[in-house]
Amino acid sequence: MSGASSTTADEVRAALDEGLAAFRARDLPAAHRAFERAHRRGPSHPRAMSWYGVTLVLVERNLSLGVSLCDQALRPGPDPELLLNLARVHLALNQRERAVRAVERGLQAAPGDEPLRSALRALGTRRTPVLPFLDRGNPLNRLLGRLRHRWSRRHGAAGELSPLALGAPPEAPGS
Repeated sequence: MSGASSTTADEVRAALDEGLAAFRARDLPAAHRAFERAHRRGPSHPRAMSWYGVTLVLVERNLSLGVSLCDQALRPGPDPELLLNLARVHLALNQRERAVRAVERGLQAAPGDEPLRSALRALGTRRTPVLPFLDRGNPLNRLLGRLRHRWSRRHGAAGELSPLALGAPPEAPGS
């Protein structure tokens, strides 16, 4: 019996490695197929569950199942890679605040994790209000903030942040 389970574990690991390589190469359909295979071989494997959830959202736009799988993968406890995947999913759904919270939660569990630190830098921070002596929610600050945002986008500031901008997945051991 243990031989069959180690074969399954090897198949899951091989499919995950294949999916991660495709994800790093930005070949999302191939990554999705590999992660789906990994998830089918090991449906309770947290990494397979999480990565399959990410590509379900990015490739198939299956939002509810993708988010659910990423959340389920975190049940055993906080894991930096899986929290970064949750941030990717939230970012794909235009839920920036939730993405930031997922990254911050990961940094609480692993303060030195470079992919999480890099993701937090990529997500950026909110700018100070245009008129700092007024509340951020003040209608004048909101209007001026929108104008500043439009102006900065027209004059060379970065556009929308992609979930892929949160960094590449980790290299497979021995790669």
